[in-house]
Amino acid sequence: MDVGTEKISCAIGSLAYDLDGDEKKRVQGPQIFFAGFGQRASKGVNIHGVSEMEVLEDAILNAVYAAEEAAKRNIKDVYVNIPAHLTQASRVRVKLSLSGQTPIQPLHMRKLFSLSQNLSVPKNQILVHVLPFSYSLDEMTNIADPIGMIGRELSAECYVITAVQTYVQNLTHCIGRCNLDVAGFVADSYAAGMACLVSDEAELGATLIDIGGKSTQMACFLGGNLVWLGALPMGGFHITTDLARCLSTTLSQAERLKTLYGSLFLGNQHSAEQVPVTQVGEENSLNMGYVSRQLIVDIIKARVDEILDEVLVQLQSVPHHVDRVVFQKILLTGGAAQLQGLADLAEERFDTKVRFAQQLCVLGADSILQSPAFSTCAGLLQYAFQNYTGRSLQKRDQKPLNFWQRVSLWLNEHI
Repeated sequence: MDVGTEKISCAIGSLAYDLDGDEKKRVQGPQIFFAGFGQRASKGVNIHGVSEMEVLEDAILNAVYAAEEAAKRNIKDVYVNIPAHLTQASRVRVKLSLSGQTPIQPLHMRKLFSLSQNLSVPKNQILVHVLPFSYSLDEMTNIADPIGMIGRELSAECYVITAVQTYVQNLTHCIGRCNLDVAGFVADSYAAGMACLVSDEAELGATLIDIGGKSTQMACFLGGNLVWLGALPMGGFHITTDLARCLSTTLSQAERLKTLYGSLFLGNQHSAEQVPVTQVGEENSLNMGYVSRQLIVDIIKARVDEILDEVLVQLQSVPHHVDRVVFQKILLTGGAAQLQGLADLAEERFDTKVRFAQQLCVLGADSILQSPAFSTCAGLLQYAFQNYTGRSLQKRDQKPLNFWQRVSLWLNEHI
């Protein structure tokens, strides 16, 4: 479930095998298949966190209900995103002493990670991810997988992500009031990267830029791992408000203009074209104003230039321990990344190869989940798949509640 400032999206996937014609011949391991999707306008949450508990409950319940109806199944728990601007990140090293006589086993790895779970976190923060990206064994460094090796001290370099505790607690409480459990929280752009990057990009180095409604988030990947996160408080909504203010029109009309005529480059044959615009307060009037398409493009481009400039500033401030090879490939995703000409403008601004990215991980997904606006939602399914441990088998006697049962429980608890 992607809880954003513009929309709340819920995607349900099923675990199945990909078959190649022959029903008896399994050609691949289990994969995620699209089962259902639901979406509602975001209410009760803003860029700072939860703002209205009951309003947010209603939006979540309805998004989940729509997804369950489409999938024809009920769910008990959800993986939920956390926006990057509500997170903090740091690099830490954890160490484990060994006997030096026996090979490293999975048990040793679990002990090492149990140490990482006990790391101290900043005040008013809660631990979300501990992502190892490199191992060392005695004097040997940059080990990809130490299992089976022998040594006296095993250590791991980890990228640790924490989130604002108040936000996590309140969102967890809100989802709980919908009679759902939170299976885990996932950093927004980390999830989007899991959905959009091909394995070679994540291995060789790439940066994902996710331009959302009210924020733009960045994530750098190298060696198959997340190595840096960043965010800035500007996105597609700010383009919409610029249009509304400059053209004295409503937000809904501005959004329509952005969708229909939004572009960053305009040929000479269209620059003088006039577009009808309804003025604020004159929605029912027959008097329609007109503006040139070139003016719309100029307004949009001014804000996009500002967003890309701020992104560039943040990328230039990435710590020096992050290899600059991650900037040799840029990927664009998110709802506002669909503006015509954005990839070309970004290539010019960042002086590197840029591609438009959409989710690659969910098979059989309908057209809506293929939109870059839902990359995070698809990535949450991929994260759930990778973290699947059979936990649901331990709870197989607990039947999921359907929508009306959740509503009934909510009424009993609140009325």
